Amino acid sequence: MTTAKTKTKLWPPIHKLTYTSGKVGWQVACMLNGRRIRETFPTKEEAETRAAEIRVKIENEGAAAFALPDHLRVEAGQAAEKLKPYDGETITKAVDFYLDHCLRFRNAPAVSQVVEGFIQERQKLNQRARNLADVRQRLTKFSRTFGARKLAEITVEELAEWLRDPTWSARSQIHYRRRVSMLYDYAVKRRWCEVNTAMLVDPPETEDKDVECFSIQECAGILENAEAAGCLPYVVLSLFSGLRRAEIVRLHWQDVNLSARTITVGSAAAKKRSRRVVTINETAAVWLPLCAKARGPVITLSKQALDASLKELTKLAGLNKWKQNGLRHSFCSYHVAAYKDPVRTAYEAGNSAEIVNRHYRALVDEDAAKRFWGLRPVSDVAGNIVPLVVNN
Repeated sequence: MTTAKTKTKLWPPIHKLTYTSGKVGWQVACMLNGRRIRETFPTKEEAETRAAEIRVKIENEGAAAFALPDHLRVEAGQAAEKLKPYDGETITKAVDFYLDHCLRFRNAPAVSQVVEGFIQERQKLNQRARNLADVRQRLTKFSRTFGARKLAEITVEELAEWLRDPTWSARSQIHYRRRVSMLYDYAVKRRWCEVNTAMLVDPPETEDKDVECFSIQECAGILENAEAAGCLPYVVLSLFSGLRRAEIVRLHWQDVNLSARTITVGSAAAKKRSRRVVTINETAAVWLPLCAKARGPVITLSKQALDASLKELTKLAGLNKWKQNGLRHSFCSYHVAAYKDPVRTAYEAGNSAEIVNRHYRALVDEDAAKRFWGLRPVSDVAGNIVPLVVNN
């Protein structure tokens, strides 16, 4: 095969091809956008038509390029240089991505506004005051750092650095991450950002804290002095029925049915708003009549007054410290040791069997459990509670 250049002076050049078979073809060969092309046509007319299309394309693109201001041409060059290490990527692709993932959120409200809107929604959803206070406290701190920004602008690295504040414990970091994640979910639903960035930040590893329960001797001291400290109902319901502090605070005496041997922890009082009926066991049945009333709230003290009462009880009972959730932990530990039924213990305590097995099983032995459930009051002639006896 031999080739011969045509005598055209136009670009791109057209080459005449002569094959060994004697057949003739026409080829357009040139560099287009940095890529070499060779296109062959059976007639010269078709080759010239294609060459003309290429000329028009180059002329149009060239004219558009020269119409750009100098600073845009320089910026385009710099952008193209940055993309060089990434094969196949172009300025157009980069701009399209920025439009899709950033600019479309430019009209989204600032973080401070999103936080306020989220809190208002939680209020409308009838969230409990304690939960709302926690949400507001954590997200207000988040807003102090990122309040003027858009959620879509905050990078994973920025958020990770904020969440990993070295002054916070691992558990606090987890709680902050959970609240911020809820905020992102709220924003994603309203198309104010594309992804929940908080979920892209790995939470820290934590170790379960060892559960602390009161010994039999400590329980006896607590029961002997609870009335003097002004918190006997709280102690009895937590120690022998496993109720949480928040549940007892919301409970009314009408929910305590001594004749039916039940305590109804309604959805308004329960931690997860799930109603449960707790059995009044033999030990609780002995202690509750000493403090029960016909009606009204079980706890009439304010939070501060109840804290002061427990502090006084700690002193009167001769304890070195008040163990956090120690009454409820004691109930769970002695209950599962006595009945050997984690599912039953879990239901009474409003928990899961998995939690009971993980935290409370084998914490105390069967003999200690027998002594615990045998704790009984002895009253003097004046009707006061005096040192306890243990039924064997």
